[in-house]
Amino acid sequence: MIKALLDGITREHLLQAIHKLDNNVTNAFAYSTHYDVLFQDQRYPSKAVVGLAAEIVLGHPVKPKDFTGGIGSTCFRVLQENGFTIVSKLSPSIEASQKRYWWVNHKQTVKKELNGGYLWSPQTKSNGNVNLSYENLRLTKPKDIVFSYAGGIIKAIGLVTKECQLADRPEEFGELGYQWGKEGYLVTIDWTSLSQPLVPKDHLSVIAPLLPLKHSPIRPTTGGGNQGCYLAAISPGLASLLLQLIGRQNATLTDELQVVFQDLKDLDAEAQIHQASIPQTVKDQLIKARVGQGIFRTNVSGIEQACRLTGITNKALLIASHIKPWRISTNEEKLDKYNGLLLSPHVDKLFDKGWISFSDEGDVLISNITIQKVMDVWGLNYTKNVGSFTAQQKQYVFRPK
Repeated sequence: MIKALLDGITREHLLQAIHKLDNNVTNAFAYSTHYDVLFQDQRYPSKAVVGLAAEIVLGHPVKPKDFTGGIGSTCFRVLQENGFTIVSKLSPSIEASQKRYWWVNHKQTVKKELNGGYLWSPQTKSNGNVNLSYENLRLTKPKDIVFSYAGGIIKAIGLVTKECQLADRPEEFGELGYQWGKEGYLVTIDWTSLSQPLVPKDHLSVIAPLLPLKHSPIRPTTGGGNQGCYLAAISPGLASLLLQLIGRQNATLTDELQVVFQDLKDLDAEAQIHQASIPQTVKDQLIKARVGQGIFRTNVSGIEQACRLTGITNKALLIASHIKPWRISTNEEKLDKYNGLLLSPHVDKLFDKGWISFSDEGDVLISNITIQKVMDVWGLNYTKNVGSFTAQQKQYVFRPK
């Protein structure tokens, strides 16, 4: 029964199913619990993709109980034979922590929204129909990154600071907003203006391949903005590229935006782990090591007994921090007990961001005078020698990162 149900499915059927999910087509399949299909940096419930594809082939509804999913199932075989990648489901805590990246087209309202520190859209189009790019405001969450595009340039980058809320059309829109409904969605943004704006059209050859196939903010052939698209979701890959291009033209960005670069590199490294041909248990431990958890923490705790700078010995209060950054460590190095220190949370923040480090002899190394002043306020003794390190620890190089 299962073989007959699924064997006629082609890659085109599966792509049509993903398109249905993108457009929120009603279906009988719930969210996945263990595995997703990874397509263009987006996750889709694996069983829902196959089930909707089967409906296209058969011409009638298919129920979840009609076939099984999971490792070794015909469902997974169909996906893999048609070139799709299957990845394990992120845990709720990890999934909730993932940043999302957005591109806003707001030529008409850009000055008001940048000056006011927000984004606003009506709830529906003027004819009452749903606009997915308006609905996207509801999907934003604090610390998401937004690229501001208007007049052919990206002139600002923003960090979402609050959950989306219902709000009336801003009064400062004046007559400009009369064509929109009064009730809408408001997202508060901390904008950083760029001294040298980015012109996406000048880099279209590298940007176009990373644009979403559906609901793209700009046209991949011309680089012009897509009319009717207000807020578009973009992939971490495209966000990383935009930040690299912007970074070349803007020597100074806020510390928070510099951290985004690191987060994107971490996500790239994590995606490589998900796709690697290694046991799932190993994948889980490697990913947990990114945030100082799992077997990595246990390993480090075996040789480090306290925070070397504060002297705190209660390990429940300490963080296992990599000496060589997790994102550039090999799989073995990610779990190596000699590639870590136990640090108090505020010390870990300084160490993880590369603002302090230690010499082979145990002297504290400070990146700049600003950090030295912070350490003074926190009562951290930067003239202290924190003790010697083993030869195995020294191989990971102690220096400001």
